[in-house]
Amino acid sequence: MWQRCCRFAQRVSPKPLAAAAVTTGATAAAALALRGPPKLLWCNEEPEAKPAHKSRLGDVSVGCFNLLSPTYAVKWDEREGKGPDGSSNWAQRWPLLCNFILRAHWDLVCLQEVEAAEQERIQADLGSGYQSFYFKHEKRPPDGLMIAVRTDVWENAASQEIQHGGVAFGLVDVTHIMTGMRVRIVTAHCRGGREEQLQALADFADAEGKEPDVTVITGDFNEDFTEADGKVRCPFPERRAGSFTTLAREPGLPQVSRPPHKQLPDQKSGKGKIDWIWVRGHRGRCDVELFRDSASRLAILSSHSESAVTGQWPSDHGCEGLSFHMYPPERKLLFASLRQHRRSRQQQAQAASAGGDGGGATEAAL
Repeated sequence: MWQRCCRFAQRVSPKPLAAAAVTTGATAAAALALRGPPKLLWCNEEPEAKPAHKSRLGDVSVGCFNLLSPTYAVKWDEREGKGPDGSSNWAQRWPLLCNFILRAHWDLVCLQEVEAAEQERIQADLGSGYQSFYFKHEKRPPDGLMIAVRTDVWENAASQEIQHGGVAFGLVDVTHIMTGMRVRIVTAHCRGGREEQLQALADFADAEGKEPDVTVITGDFNEDFTEADGKVRCPFPERRAGSFTTLAREPGLPQVSRPPHKQLPDQKSGKGKIDWIWVRGHRGRCDVELFRDSASRLAILSSHSESAVTGQWPSDHGCEGLSFHMYPPERKLLFASLRQHRRSRQQQAQAASAGGDGGGATEAAL
């Protein structure tokens, strides 16, 4: 069947099929700036009738932020979360954090260290534009995870959670209203350097149910996956559905996600860039290309800077944010292009027949 379609494409189009690989990962933003939108596969015999599916299916933006639990801020003497008298400064910090999130206007928001006593206020302050799901850690009494999805972008939201050693993994399946694409968003707060936890998270992301077209895993991993040569190692194995990719921070953005004092040798918590977003388009169903828009860049820069209100970063983590384009897989593009071309030729033949002498022979269509 595939060979017949290729022969058909050569017969109906005197020009070669134009194809370009979709660039993902660390080079996506630079490639997009240099060459514009990716060239997808389509038959170009008649430029005026380019198939509509050449345009991407849709874009999705994702944000990830460890808020620094007020309880932990005081317990562990985190300077970002304490006022001059040593008490929690959450009342001053949360409006800053909330402003970053709402201004970024992410379609999917993943939060870590969400204080259980504050979850209702956080949900209320995010507003009716978001539907929120809370996942409480069993062995960490004060906090949990939260996933919030924009109600004007998603529908049919359904959540799952598991406890891995008393630590929650949270998952929400949603349907993209505009395209019908199914997206799964997963978040976690990992300990760092624990392969069994990462394996369990990967297994959870592939939980039973309707297979998503795109899977997103976010979280505070307490681990920098950047290698000595600057390449980023994916912590999740490639599976039947495909492999995960992320977007490295481009020049001009902070290359670490924690304050300078957290990079010192005496610090025992995660150093470097430890907050990540990983995206996988399901092989054969959806291709993805990662990029970063101006809203995510602004959120990253603002959250990695001292606040005039507290004199410190708003949290002991900066946020992470990126977006991805969704495209039909290339082979599906070819079949759709052939169908589009055949319909066009049939319409031309019908128009020619209607304009003839009525009883004459009709030119055969494809």
